[in-house]
Amino acid sequence: MKSAIITGANGFIGTELCKTLSYHNIKVYAVLRCETSYSEELRKLKNVVPVFCDMDNILHLYNQINSADVFFHLVWAGITGKDRGDYNLQIKSIRWEMEAIAAAKKVGCKRFVGAGTTAEQDVYAYSSLDGSTPNIVSEYGAAKIAARFMSKAECNTMGMDHLWAIIPNTYGADDRSSNFINFAYDLLASNVPANFTSGEQYYDFVEVRDVANGLFHIGMSGKNNHSYYIGSGKPRRLKEYIKTMRDIINPDKELHLGAIPYNGVSVPIESFDCSKLSRDTGYEAQISFENGVQAIRRSK
Repeated sequence: MKSAIITGANGFIGTELCKTLSYHNIKVYAVLRCETSYSEELRKLKNVVPVFCDMDNILHLYNQINSADVFFHLVWAGITGKDRGDYNLQIKSIRWEMEAIAAAKKVGCKRFVGAGTTAEQDVYAYSSLDGSTPNIVSEYGAAKIAARFMSKAECNTMGMDHLWAIIPNTYGADDRSSNFINFAYDLLASNVPANFTSGEQYYDFVEVRDVANGLFHIGMSGKNNHSYYIGSGKPRRLKEYIKTMRDIINPDKELHLGAIPYNGVSVPIESFDCSKLSRDTGYEAQISFENGVQAIRRSK
């Protein structure tokens, strides 16, 4: 891989992927919606070329890029809050996925890397069961599953490698979303009672630099028509993550595990196995959860 295209290049994961590819001296075409999306962080990177093109015009990307090796498609509308249950946004994102493949083919990309989600695992584990009562996250997960298999078929039709990266629960010092790590951090640092579920279910929280490194490895040497989970290699029960955060942020804080009922489905620990990615590409996570939380603490 000497050159790559990244949609969503100014996002939390996209920016980190730009940094990773730049570090490896790979030319990056950072696809951005408009010039105001061209952040100072991206401007500082070598080998990163901004390309202003929103997803509704992605089929015309070839007018700005002559050629590239790998296409990383990270854009998705409707990934947080109630937007995950907005079927119009989810269907639009599936269309964007397919049009991104057409754009990748037009500029001569040999490989297409799509961004999946652990919400897919929840859909497989729960939504298909008789009597299950899926929530809005299931619409998001189901749309990602549709995009995964439709994009796989389309890439094979076009003679382009298809790789699917299952993005884990990602966190990091620069993340400003309302994800669980940020929620738990603020709760543990406050004077509000630390009420959580019992936390018996398994989770895998992966620092964003490891996620970007995993995407890099998938793009470089992942096997065609394979999906890869990017993991820490050390999944834990949620309560263990909570206790670790408490010990770092506010050791005297009393935890109330079980104060909130848990209504979700527990995903088996095997779902967080990243050994296939390690075996096929040489990927290994580098940042422990403890060090990741310390980095967040220093950024506060």
